[in-house]
Amino acid sequence: MFLVEEIAKVSVTDMAKWIKAIPFEDWPQQRPLDDGQLRPSMVTNTDWHGFGEKISFLMEILTPESFIYYQPMLSVVMPGHSIEPHKDQQPDHWKYRVHIPLQTNTKAFHIMKKEKFNLKVGKAYKVNVRETHSIVNNGKTPRIHFMFDVK
Repeated sequence: MFLVEEIAKVSVTDMAKWIKAIPFEDWPQQRPLDDGQLRPSMVTNTDWHGFGEKISFLMEILTPESFIYYQPMLSVVMPGHSIEPHKDQQPDHWKYRVHIPLQTNTKAFHIMKKEKFNLKVGKAYKVNVRETHSIVNNGKTPRIHFMFDVK
């Protein structure tokens, strides 16, 4: 079974400009850390800042005809932050999650089975989130990914 696999090159220039123009204060927030640092949470509301208008073309071009895309998400991991190891519970019909980096750095990693994957802007990846995975951002810039699931 695959862990992370590149599936396509994609142009995300316009989407990356759009997301970078939104202040992190406008993102839904998790509970701040002790130092008060912002901790933007996952965005799943397609009405948020026109999110739904920006994403439909990517989901359509990256989903095989016989598959269905659903559950669009934006995820940000701020510099110095991480997401602990976990497995995502998925229904039986689930095939994979597509990750499309919009902003990242060379020190941001998706970690699975002790292997570090540095996902690059301009590429789309299918990721098996049923496997244990974690995220770490040791860089100086936020790691922002657009993601959606495929069934």
